[in-house]
Amino acid sequence: MVKSRSGKVWRQADPKDQLFSSDASPFFHLTRLVSLYQIRMDAHLKPIGMDIPRWRVLAILHEHEYAPIGRIADLAVIRISTMTKLIYRMENEDLISTSVSEHDARVTDVRLTEKGMQVFTEVRGIASLIFGRAFHNFDDHEIRTLINTCSKIYQNIY
Repeated sequence: MVKSRSGKVWRQADPKDQLFSSDASPFFHLTRLVSLYQIRMDAHLKPIGMDIPRWRVLAILHEHEYAPIGRIADLAVIRISTMTKLIYRMENEDLISTSVSEHDARVTDVRLTEKGMQVFTEVRGIASLIFGRAFHNFDDHEIRTLINTCSKIYQNIY
């Protein structure tokens, strides 16, 4: 169902409209939110030699026994060339291992190592602190609604 595109909120959020205001823009607020999250996470991750892209890879691999580099790049929304460089740096740090796919020799599969699992557990605790701070006054329904809304926007853009 297409909603009305002439309402005041829509007009203030639409960059082409004369009423546009960055303060009314969902993307402005999403960018501020993601940027603040990254600043907070970076402050906690840098002292242990980690960063957000590595955390994303570890979290993705924690949910899958293994995954091809392309799939990890898709899930993390990172260009495959950037992800490939990151994967090989992480392999040099013994956080992950790579192997040629059994199904397609052109594909590189990635797995967590024991060290990668240990680092994941450490970073998971840090991420939980940030999550708790961000969502301490949200109930389950509000979190589910936010996830659904973000997923809907993602699918619309994808």
